[in-house]
Amino acid sequence: MKVLCVGGTGTVGSEVVGRLVARGVAVRAVTRSAERVGTGREGVELVRGDLEDPSSLGPVFDGVDRVHLLTPLHPRETELGVAAVDAARRAGVERVVFHSVQHAEDGAHIPHFGSKLEIQRALEASGVPWVTIEPNSYMQNDLVVREPITAMQIYPIPIGPVGVSRVDVRDIAEATVTALTEDGHEGTRYPIAGPRPWTGEEVADAWGDALRGTMVYVGDDLDMWEEGAARMMPDWLVRDLRIMWEYFLEHGLLATAEDLALQKRLLKREPRRFEDFVDETVAEWTSG
Repeated sequence: MKVLCVGGTGTVGSEVVGRLVARGVAVRAVTRSAERVGTGREGVELVRGDLEDPSSLGPVFDGVDRVHLLTPLHPRETELGVAAVDAARRAGVERVVFHSVQHAEDGAHIPHFGSKLEIQRALEASGVPWVTIEPNSYMQNDLVVREPITAMQIYPIPIGPVGVSRVDVRDIAEATVTALTEDGHEGTRYPIAGPRPWTGEEVADAWGDALRGTMVYVGDDLDMWEEGAARMMPDWLVRDLRIMWEYFLEHGLLATAEDLALQKRLLKREPRRFEDFVDETVAEWTSG
């Protein structure tokens, strides 16, 4: 079996690639850089291709059996995803495992969520067998705010008072690899979430407890978040993410008991807990 990983170098994609290689699965990953072709890790064939240039995708998809499709945050994310679905259809792949978002229909006005829905519709119409992985908010998102957490004792990510059922990226990758390599899951949309929801205040408290200090949650101030984000992100991304944060602050992103029962078909165990992720991360941060 050869698996093509589209988006195989990011937070989730790299975990998926590593687990596939560990299982002895032949992996092809995509890069936009011609200079990187042939420089992939052992067990990974790195090929040039660009979702923004559909004419480049034929050789990328040729000769692969299954595809992990993870589209990036992009102002034309729908277009990129649909191009990949069409390339998979033309190549006659056996299965596409698509990385979406949990409960995307409820937040369809959020550009990132709406893009996932459009790609899902294209996939369902393509005739290609599919499985969809629909994660909640990543625990590993907190790694990018290490400095505010450790140096300023503030937690700035806008999670809000309702809560999100945060999920460990390693669980997402494990579920994805099962969907890629195990039969019997086609046509199913699998939510992937942590065991319970966490509010912004609770997340801040968890970090404060692990660091043996006091952590202040400031994520509900979206004007402050936007001011900081505008110094690091393009305008379109700041705008899109603010729409998502506004939704989280009002509605949260909560996994149901039915969601957790369904995901167990893929994960085959209980999901990792956020408090354990925090303890593990703090141990790594302080080990030096």
